[in-house]
Amino acid sequence: MKEIRKLLVANRGEIACRIMRTASEMGIPTVALYSDPDTNALHVRCANEAFHLPGSSPAETYLNMDRILEACQITGADAIHPGYGFLSENAQFAKKVEEANITFVGPTASSIETMGSKLSAKELVESFGVPTLKSANLTDLTSDRLSQVADEIGYPLLIKASSGGGGRGMRIVENNSQLQSQVDAAKREALSAFGDATVFAERYLENPRHIEIQVFGDSHGNIVSLFERECSIQRRHQKIVEEAPSSAITPELRHQIGEVAVNAAKSVNYLGAGTVEFLLSGSNEFFFLEMNTRLQVEHPVTELITGLDLVRLQIEVAQGEKLPLDQIPSEPQGHAIEVRLYAEDSLNEWMPSAGDLDLFEINTDNVRLDTGYQTGDTVPISYDSMLAKVISYSSTRAESAKKLARALREFSIAGVTTNRDLLAGILTEEEFLEGKTDTGYLQRHLPQDLSLQGNDAHRYIDSYAIAAALCLQFEERRRAKVLRGLPSGWRNLASAPQHYEFLIPGSEELFEITYLMSRDGGIERVTTNGNVIADVKYISGNEGFLDLSIGGVRSRFAVLHKASKVHVQSVHGTITFEIKERFIEPGSLIAPGSMIAPMPGTVSKIMVELDQIVEVGEILLTMEAMKMEHTITAPARGKVVEVDISEGSQVSSGQVLVVLEEIDGEET
Repeated sequence: MKEIRKLLVANRGEIACRIMRTASEMGIPTVALYSDPDTNALHVRCANEAFHLPGSSPAETYLNMDRILEACQITGADAIHPGYGFLSENAQFAKKVEEANITFVGPTASSIETMGSKLSAKELVESFGVPTLKSANLTDLTSDRLSQVADEIGYPLLIKASSGGGGRGMRIVENNSQLQSQVDAAKREALSAFGDATVFAERYLENPRHIEIQVFGDSHGNIVSLFERECSIQRRHQKIVEEAPSSAITPELRHQIGEVAVNAAKSVNYLGAGTVEFLLSGSNEFFFLEMNTRLQVEHPVTELITGLDLVRLQIEVAQGEKLPLDQIPSEPQGHAIEVRLYAEDSLNEWMPSAGDLDLFEINTDNVRLDTGYQTGDTVPISYDSMLAKVISYSSTRAESAKKLARALREFSIAGVTTNRDLLAGILTEEEFLEGKTDTGYLQRHLPQDLSLQGNDAHRYIDSYAIAAALCLQFEERRRAKVLRGLPSGWRNLASAPQHYEFLIPGSEELFEITYLMSRDGGIERVTTNGNVIADVKYISGNEGFLDLSIGGVRSRFAVLHKASKVHVQSVHGTITFEIKERFIEPGSLIAPGSMIAPMPGTVSKIMVELDQIVEVGEILLTMEAMKMEHTITAPARGKVVEVDISEGSQVSSGQVLVVLEEIDGEET
């Protein structure tokens, strides 16, 4: 047995923290890697040592093989755990690690080479009769040949990156007019995320379930199935809700599909943790998709239904130990659900949200939290937007969903926009609770409706606005230069009420709150938008906390004021208000026709030039943020009169990129 003495984790964020936690429990010291944006990241603080990778882009840092191997040499690390993403499925990296006589906590380079490429994996499993979807490699095809291949497969088709996963480099193409641009975009995204621009096309199956089998192998010839996970609910081809077991899988089907997955792993003498993914049709036909030769993001749900620590098993197998076959249950135990909390705006085309996490706290009494962030950390634009995974476990699916939805509603988050309300809404939605989930779920259920369902706070919006206003007055009294102890708005003679005006970010909804304090600090009168709110009583509080009774119902509110925003949290959920400015600075106005950056990021490609005439929907430029590509299109026919950026420019949210002058008629 080759004992690991020091483990370098070639990754970042929550998975790095997760691996380090188990390594620490096993008494193995760890080394973190960190880029410039990750200098103060949580995974750096979790490690025993840390090694700097200069730069911010993935290519400069977490994809830099030579620099990572140098880190092992300098720190004395004798093993590397790649986590998921980045180099975890890169056969060349695994081979270099093996050649450097460093233990790679994962499969062999040859297994990754065969199964890590989705194209070669499909060819292999087809050879022993496993059904697959019709597909074709799109590498180095001429435009005419590309169209011909697409026609042979049939529309709609799916463009996918051959290396890596996580929805990167994936595009649905409905017709030939979209084909070339979507293939080019997929290649750029795949190259940026995985260092490999190889993409292929596959027949797109409408609304199947996404089922995957967790397999595990050791160096003694043992390969086992640790049952299925269902990951059907996805946005942008990336999973956001995962559960185990699947409500669609019978014991017979579990055995059948598990046997196919184990046989696929046996065909390459698989070592360590791997996942074999399938699409399941409504008639229970299944089709092989790919094998992920790494630990999956969603591995915690398998840990909870089996009682196994998969990271510990990975390390033990890498050291040459046997799998503990006697500890593996014969059937799944209980039900686990995981949701991925992303820094993104699910109501604005999943736009990423970077910035400072002013508040990030959750009660973990009834759920598990895997995260790479804490209150005060910065969410960078250079990497994936996932903040955390929140996982629940119970004896039944219904109870597991209920526990997780409540934990999400009570999760205190401020500083960046997240999909928290959407996730809570999914967990309480009727079709989800009935187990009727497939990859078309978010086409049938609008994110706006689910987000409202997931956040009860909007039913109590008057109470939230009152809490925000009163906490702001506490803050003002604290800053007062004189007579700080007097009640807010105190006068010798009766005076007009004090007031605040709030906006809900992203809407035009205005809340005007007026309040009049009594001389003893009590509340005499409160109105919202001119409506008197009866029986408002202040119980206790300060500028960050308030205990109020409104209409005889007592509630506790946590309030955080940051810049122009006020975040208010209670057991019902969170509302963020924006304080309406009384006076707008003239320099802050944006010229008509300005196309502004919807998020911070990097300009990857500019498609227009000065004086060019563009049509409605024409692509002006593309941006990359958090490993995803986003397009900026023309909202109307117009003339490009200003281009304020260049390719490679780093831009901030709200920055002017291109200015269009709207035109009518036949001007060219």
